[in-house]
Amino acid sequence: MARAMSAPSILRAAISAGIIPDSAEVSRKGVAQWDDGVLAWVAWLSKDKAGRLLWHTNTGDAKFGDAMEEYGRLSVPIRGIGDPSLEWPVAFSEDVAAWLRDGLGESLTFVEDRADLCRLLQEKGGVARGGLYAWLPIANYPARLVQSLILARDLGSAELEQRALQRLAGEPVELSHGRVLDIQSSAGRWAKEYTKALGIPVRL
Repeated sequence: MARAMSAPSILRAAISAGIIPDSAEVSRKGVAQWDDGVLAWVAWLSKDKAGRLLWHTNTGDAKFGDAMEEYGRLSVPIRGIGDPSLEWPVAFSEDVAAWLRDGLGESLTFVEDRADLCRLLQEKGGVARGGLYAWLPIANYPARLVQSLILARDLGSAELEQRALQRLAGEPVELSHGRVLDIQSSAGRWAKEYTKALGIPVRL
């Protein structure tokens, strides 16, 4: 019986196939990371409960990503809509390449630029584009708003900054299990954490 490919070998094959840029560094655990000086990407593969192959991509900010490592690298997770799994391959066939190109490959263009990343971080829930979506849980909404404020100010965008501040002043939100989350108090705690991480004051 043929031995299944490892996650790192699949990702390295994806680089050779032009699905992931040559600049990507693949770890032993099967995580690929790279940036273009503006946006930064983290892509990895995993198995679902049935042992099938799944891809995952997080797109974040290249400037602040490293400093925000502990807090998700100031990124948004991009996932496939529906059932995007594939039988775990024993070889990198054209079918595997096409599956990765249509999913993981497409996910790399989901976020247009830093301003688009800022807008996505300001959304209360997931945003769909084509066959993909940005996974934006409501529980992380206050933290994302603070992150968007950091980006907006660094971009020098008064419009995006005002949009973030308006949403930070919004009504509390109800989580799926019924608990009510106060946006302002939660955001205040995150602002203190991000101030420490970035070494710059994050004022709300």
